[in-house]
Amino acid sequence: MRESKLTKFRMFFSFAVTILVTLLILKLINWIPLSFQKEDIRKYKTIEEVKAKLKISKVYVPSYFPEHINWPPAEIFAQKRPFIMVKMHFTHIDRMSFALSIYQVDSIADFKPKNKTDILYIKKESTVTIKGRKGKLVMAVCRGKQVCNKLSWEEGEFILTLISDDNPELLLKMAESML
Repeated sequence: MRESKLTKFRMFFSFAVTILVTLLILKLINWIPLSFQKEDIRKYKTIEEVKAKLKISKVYVPSYFPEHINWPPAEIFAQKRPFIMVKMHFTHIDRMSFALSIYQVDSIADFKPKNKTDILYIKKESTVTIKGRKGKLVMAVCRGKQVCNKLSWEEGEFILTLISDDNPELLLKMAESML
């Protein structure tokens, strides 16, 4: 009788171990492709949605916007892998043309933002200070012979870039309001 109970216990234990090992193998098989998979950049409706779905704690947005720029962003794209990136595009209030792009990119990434308006040539580059941080201001001519400006600086683990058809002073004011 005692041998029968011991045999039943061994069978139950073997069954439980088999189930546990099978579950672990299935979990591993499910995890392997995710670890190698690149997450494509996706479009989001709000900044809060980006923070919640990608678990990004800080998305940099200016608290100052010139009156001629629409809020909220016309487009928001983001990704978590292979590196964190959030890009937002804003339009003019009176016409739906490009007004401002903001890029927040992991500083270890080798990423150069593609503009909504392509830079044809650079007129001037200078170093600027944004609340004690060194930044690079590029004044350029973009597609359609339109003047555009680009301001980039490092903020913690990110490189922040603003590209706009506004004058450099407004771009600096927006950048300072992000910190």
